Parts: sequence; structure tokens; C-alpha cells
Amino acid sequence: MAYLKLMMDEKEIAHLSEDGQSLCANEGVPQYSLPLNLFIGDKREVPLVDVVVWAKKRIFPKNRMDCKEILKMMGLPDYNAWEIVKRTNACLMEDPYWLRFSED
Repeated sequence: MAYLKLMMDEKEIAHLSEDGQSLCANEGVPQYSLPLNLFIGDKREVPLVDVVVWAKKRIFPKNRMDCKEILKMMGLPDYNAWEIVKRTNACLMEDPYWLRFSED
């Protein structure tokens, strides 16, 4: 079964709900450790659609000058935001958050 986990550096801080419809903060993870632009206010559960929107904001834009070269290096024929998210883990240099995927 596939899974999705939100990581902060090497620590898992949120996991996919049993029904696969939302991302849930792990017990014991303080609210201030969660990404503020994803877990807004005191939310401990976020719909998966919000996670997708958040993750897509963490990749290079389609109009980037060297977009075609980057896509070629990634083995992608066209710009597919979710495939780019999966290949980059939505990782930025600016913060410690990233997504861990598994197709197992």
C-alpha cells in the first residue's frame, strides 16, 4: 500500500490518514513544528487536496528558463507538477520540510 509522510529533516511529523483522504499530524509533534502554511491555526489534520496544492508551490515553475533541460534530467517528457513533486520530494533549501513517498 502506498504511503505519504511529511518529514521535518529526518523526523516524521505527519502521516496519511487510514482512509487516505488527509494528512494527520503525529501525536507529540508540537503545532509550532508543523508548516504554518499547511497546518493553519490549530489544525492537526489537512485534506489531501490542500497537501497537493502546498506541494505544488514547492517546485520550479513551468515558465522557468531551463525548464525543458530540468525535465529531461528528471526523465519527464512534459511538465507534470505531481510527478515533479514526487521526484523532488517537494524539498526546498529554505525550510526543513519534505514529503516521503512509497509505492509499496
